[in-house]
Amino acid sequence: MINNSDELRIVAFLKRFNCSKIESNTYIAALKLGTTTIQELARYLKRNRISVYYTVQKLIEKGFLFELRKSKRRFIAAEGPSILYKILEKRHGELKSIENDIEYVSGLLNSIPVTKHEVTVVKLYEETAGLKKMLEESLQAQSEIIVFSNTPIFPEIVTEEYYENYFSKKAALGINSRIIYPPCAFAEKLNSKKNQYKLDIRVLTQEQGSASGFYLWDNTLAIKSLKEDKRSCTIIENKDIANFFRENIFNHLWKEAKTIEEAKTTSL
Repeated sequence: MINNSDELRIVAFLKRFNCSKIESNTYIAALKLGTTTIQELARYLKRNRISVYYTVQKLIEKGFLFELRKSKRRFIAAEGPSILYKILEKRHGELKSIENDIEYVSGLLNSIPVTKHEVTVVKLYEETAGLKKMLEESLQAQSEIIVFSNTPIFPEIVTEEYYENYFSKKAALGINSRIIYPPCAFAEKLNSKKNQYKLDIRVLTQEQGSASGFYLWDNTLAIKSLKEDKRSCTIIENKDIANFFRENIFNHLWKEAKTIEEAKTTSL
């Protein structure tokens, strides 16, 4: 005999076989009653006969119950517990079939030409948490990350250690980056680890009053402003805007900027 606790465990397990609580209870009742009728099953479950009829039909479709005919009378019987193994075996076969076809069908789906209008997504992140969130999002880049900044870091906002940890994560993901900073000690520090961090860094003397800049990856532009009381990061996801900043702004500035070695030679 099974107790209420056992029945609850069976119901929870049968949920994995796409059986609702009512269906599971009906199957358990059918096992207890043996060959029975819809009316007897409804009486045992204390449920409406019509609702039990529909539950039984679903259980027949799922393989847990089957129908018997004696003369003109219809009887219902439950499959034994071995049906669980048969259903599981059937699932394995279906999954194997899916596994065999998935690569071919995926290729067909990828070959379908897509015509769609690009939707521009704009998000605003504020304060230090917002800047960190932007940096984490950039680690999803499928291509290089480019950075132009009026100031490399603000120690009171994000520390050198935090930035170096970010560059380590980026490198571990195989993401390259190009960076333009103003001449500073941190730029030289990054340059000394450029192979480790998978980056190419150049310096460009800039107006230091704005404390702003941008990050750019894939079709995403992130404009940061680090002025006190105005700290924010505006994310714009738009292919044309990203390409404009990449080709017409960053690449132009990249040509104007100097490597750390060139900058040192010029200052001598």
